[in-house]
Amino acid sequence: MNRQSTEELNETLKSTSCSSFSDYLKQLQTAPSLQDYFSIYMAQNGITAAQIIKNSGVSKSYAHEILNGRKTHPSRDHLLALCLGARMDLNTTQHALRIAQQGELYAKVPRDAAIMMHINRKVWNLIEINLFLEDHGLETIGKSSSGSEI
Repeated sequence: MNRQSTEELNETLKSTSCSSFSDYLKQLQTAPSLQDYFSIYMAQNGITAAQIIKNSGVSKSYAHEILNGRKTHPSRDHLLALCLGARMDLNTTQHALRIAQQGELYAKVPRDAAIMMHINRKVWNLIEINLFLEDHGLETIGKSSSGSEI
């Protein structure tokens, strides 16, 4: 499994001509899927899908769709909840967000900064994080603007 960093891909693009862009796209498609990424993470960290799901608060059926690769681009909040459930560090969480083509956590966005602070302090409890977000007038993880929840 080829795992090139974004920086490496940026360097490749600098030297890619228009005629070889198709080759670049083929190379990009060999990147690990979200399913692969979670599978490797679970194996390396001795955590099961059941533990991640229990810790995340994501519905069992929807979480399995993500973890089994049937849902390749979940919502950002669903993925964040699974990353918290897996107790991923910040770099691992950011990479999962990139794979799913969701926006990375950004320190200049107050909600993201609060989530980053909790991850960096190894506080992965979704309820605790959501209470903190709510106390600071920020949207909780899993609560969309339409009012629906994870």
